[in-house]
Amino acid sequence: MNSISPELIFSVLTLIVLFLYWMFNFIVIYHLTRFGIGVQPKKFAAVFLLGAIVLFFISSVLFASLDLNYLKSQLEGVIKNSAFNVSYSK
Repeated sequence: MNSISPELIFSVLTLIVLFLYWMFNFIVIYHLTRFGIGVQPKKFAAVFLLGAIVLFFISSVLFASLDLNYLKSQLEGVIKNSAFNVSYSK
């Protein structure tokens, strides 16, 4: 049970939320462009896509403004203690 760390749980939850966010955006954009009649739904889909991309990059920049040295040391600890760590030696 030691292989499941809080960092791993947080990373998995973050990836799941990110995947769900992009799936929601894809579903909305797909349905607006596929089943919309006329040009107006396609314009709305383009604005929605642009907004989703802007929000994603804003959140990425805000995440990047965190203390990256601490994050790097935490990730090194996770990688070092990972069950999938493969080291190559001659």
